[in-house]
Amino acid sequence: MQVRDMKGNPSIWEELSWSDLSSRERELWGMLGWSESAWDGNRAPPSSDKEWSALSTPEQVAAMSLGFTEQSWNDTEDQ
Repeated sequence: MQVRDMKGNPSIWEELSWSDLSSRERELWGMLGWSESAWDGNRAPPSSDKEWSALSTPEQVAAMSLGFTEQSWNDTEDQ
C-alpha cells in the first residue's frame, strides 16, 4: 500500500499508530514534521497549527498526497 484513501475523513489518521503507516505515508507525514515518537506520543509539529496558506509548497504537496484539500486541512484541528 502506498497511501490509503482517507475518503474525506481526516480522523482516520488518528486511529493509526506510526507502525500502521506505509513507508510512503511515514515519508509524507515526515515532510509535515511528524516522527514516530511525535506521532505515537500525539505531540503535533508546528505544521499542524498552520493554515493551508502558511504551509510551504512541499508541505502542501505532502498534505495533498495524504488526501487533504485546503478546506479539509483548515477544518482539521489536531487532537
